[in-house]
Amino acid sequence: MLNDGTMKKMLMINGSPRNNGSSSEILNVISEKGVQKGFSCEKVNLGGLRISHCTGCKYCKKNGKCAIDDDMTFLYNKIQDADAIAFSVPVYFGAETGLFKNFLDRLYALVDNKDGVRTVRFGKEKKGIVVLNCNAPDGNMTYHGLMTRFVIVLRSFGVNDVSSGIIPKAAPETIRDSQFMAELLDAFEFQMS
Repeated sequence: MLNDGTMKKMLMINGSPRNNGSSSEILNVISEKGVQKGFSCEKVNLGGLRISHCTGCKYCKKNGKCAIDDDMTFLYNKIQDADAIAFSVPVYFGAETGLFKNFLDRLYALVDNKDGVRTVRFGKEKKGIVVLNCNAPDGNMTYHGLMTRFVIVLRSFGVNDVSSGIIPKAAPETIRDSQFMAELLDAFEFQMS
């Protein structure tokens, strides 16, 4: 609960085209822990949305909003209103899914650069959590650079309190038993205290 009696909000982004895969299950587990910490949690499956790629038109820099009117439009408000944001993303061919890349690129509409001063309209101060999952048994070491990039992206939006983890050999039925998930939840619990 916040000081004014309202619930804290956690927006959870499933970067997978599969609504019931490993990324979704990771967010289910995070949601359970989030509820224990006083959050209302909302999961958004990017696979069910229409999010076009950024065209680089810079309309957003002149008008304060993206020129593309698609499902990303309603996500901007949800992102700005959240007290915490969680990304769960599978690794496809050594990188994030195209869905998640489009989502990240479209966050550019929340960045202003006026007279050489960069500001972001990411809303209130928030905490972040980023989880990658992959089938590779050594994915926790192999994809460290990818994870670093996502943490840097969140920090560039002013989210300085970020927990992160990589779940190797991920499958929906094994997520809850993964030692990597347990370690991530420990960090998350400490972060949200």
